[in-house]
Amino acid sequence: MSVFVTVWDRKEAPEEIKGNVLCWQSYSQGSTVTSIPRYLENNADRLKAKYIAFSHDLGESRIGGKRVVEHLGAGECFSYWWMNKLSENSPFKSSRIYDCLRLMALEEILLERKPSTLALDSSDRDLAQAIRMLCLNLRVNFVWHKAPSNQKWTLRRLYEILPYPIQGLISLRHLVIRWPLRKLQKPRWFGGDNAVFMCSYFFNLNSASCAAGKFYARQWEALPRYLQDSGKHTNWIHHFLFSPGMPDVKTSLSWMEQFNRDAHKQGCHAFLETYLSWKIIFRVLKSWLWLNIVSWRLRKISDAFNPKGSAVWLWPLLRDDWQISLKGTTSISNCLWVELFDAALKDIPHQNMGLYLWENQGWECALLRAWRKHGHGQIIGVPHSTVPFWYLNIFDDPRIIASNHDCAKPLPDYLAINGPMAWKALVKGGYPVDRLLEVEALRFQYLISQQPQQPDGYPAPEGISKNNLRKAVLILGDFTIEQTLKMLRCIEAALHLTGVEISLTLKPHPVCRIAKEDYPALSFELTNKPLAEIMQDFNLAFSSNTTSAGLDAFLAGLPVVVFLDDGDFNHSPLRGVDGVQFVGTAEEMAAVLQSDKHSVITPAIENFFWLDGQLPRWRRLLSEVGNNG
Repeated sequence: MSVFVTVWDRKEAPEEIKGNVLCWQSYSQGSTVTSIPRYLENNADRLKAKYIAFSHDLGESRIGGKRVVEHLGAGECFSYWWMNKLSENSPFKSSRIYDCLRLMALEEILLERKPSTLALDSSDRDLAQAIRMLCLNLRVNFVWHKAPSNQKWTLRRLYEILPYPIQGLISLRHLVIRWPLRKLQKPRWFGGDNAVFMCSYFFNLNSASCAAGKFYARQWEALPRYLQDSGKHTNWIHHFLFSPGMPDVKTSLSWMEQFNRDAHKQGCHAFLETYLSWKIIFRVLKSWLWLNIVSWRLRKISDAFNPKGSAVWLWPLLRDDWQISLKGTTSISNCLWVELFDAALKDIPHQNMGLYLWENQGWECALLRAWRKHGHGQIIGVPHSTVPFWYLNIFDDPRIIASNHDCAKPLPDYLAINGPMAWKALVKGGYPVDRLLEVEALRFQYLISQQPQQPDGYPAPEGISKNNLRKAVLILGDFTIEQTLKMLRCIEAALHLTGVEISLTLKPHPVCRIAKEDYPALSFELTNKPLAEIMQDFNLAFSSNTTSAGLDAFLAGLPVVVFLDDGDFNHSPLRGVDGVQFVGTAEEMAAVLQSDKHSVITPAIENFFWLDGQLPRWRRLLSEVGNNG
């Protein structure tokens, strides 16, 4: 008997369709409807490991007798492969990774159901090519019902169809904005046994404190003060990022000059871009041209885009990431990271110990390469927040961590892990325990003094009687404008479905700019105050599924609803945690807002983070590692 299935790749609900429907971008389930995202979530461990193994195997594949890692070797046992998007595996930089995982899930569904024909209803040409090849390999008839495309011609679209090398050269325009950062006079860096190197992002700062000449970064909280009180001197290299708290270069330069005038208390500070020069630009272009030549040598790489033991071909979905990494904007950026870190760490005197914010991103390989090239001591990666399951960039294949081959991936000496939750996730992902160190969670120390609320349904915000309670919802925005807008549209539609009186306050992510006047149909307030200061004013949090702020709210005892974007992974650090609700539609959100009771499990904070105001774990780390630098 022939079996007919349709892969439905549209936002709207599927129409009356013959046979079974496999929804590509929906969690909807029914008697004849199966959700591919839901299947992926239900089989996440296996499919995640399979994709990470594919990424490793791609770097080890041989072309012309050499591994891809070796083809991209730039000398000094360093390979640009580790900065390639295909190696980095960041779902935030490579939008097609989600499609790759869904395609691998689709293969398993097809192997189970054994259909005779698959029809794809989609406007996505690359997806159609990938599914066509899957069907060919599985001997399934394939039909493509090409849906009309809603894509409009914009300047961004015109830019994206330019040849990749042209895009790469155009991307150099960003240096024009950052070029004035060269004006910052390089500080007189601290050396000796008491010097500690720090690498961080120049955002999410305490603006009032920094404007007064006192450096305070919320990623590091009390650690810099502890280092100062312990007689340590800090040397800081910052990545400059535009954000609502850091709107322009002029303000940044003013703050940094103030810090450096009081270096013994505030530390020595420089931007990575402070080391920009015409000589570096020339070296960047030289390396970039070499990568363009290597990309031609690797022109047959598409044959290696088959995960082992699979009928899936991922090249149509990952083609752009590969080309951008070798010829386009990412290629230019990677060459720039290498040259800037080389210049900075050559300039800084020997450092016994270094700390940097660890997210396992490509630029970190450039930092580690330069750190070891110039003979510095031990360096520790610090995951300052959480380790969500679907942050694929965080999880390397265990073979990468254990490798001692030429051009092996640069790795920190240790990772400073802030709690049992992150520790268990990394160990489960294959990270060796002997390279993990326990430390207190700097960002979450405020939870020591903040007792979780004990709600009866909705907890009443301070100063509001439960008899006259107007539900106060705190919206915790995403770092991308796209998902923040989806959240606002979801709650706006939900309010039209319910007559409940609700007040809304949006706390945007530090790097996401939101203006109230852009949303005249939705009444809400904006706040940029720290969460610890405002959570008692609300009785429900509606959180993005990528921000760790939802975890803050949950640990404070606030009922939390997480927005589930069916076009992306469930990145929430609260994924799988009891007592947290996930909604993906306006109807689901309306049901939450209309409900008077919400099951909230008072969390055991010690199951998530190690907290202690005296920082005994940090003290032990700094003492033991610092003395061995």
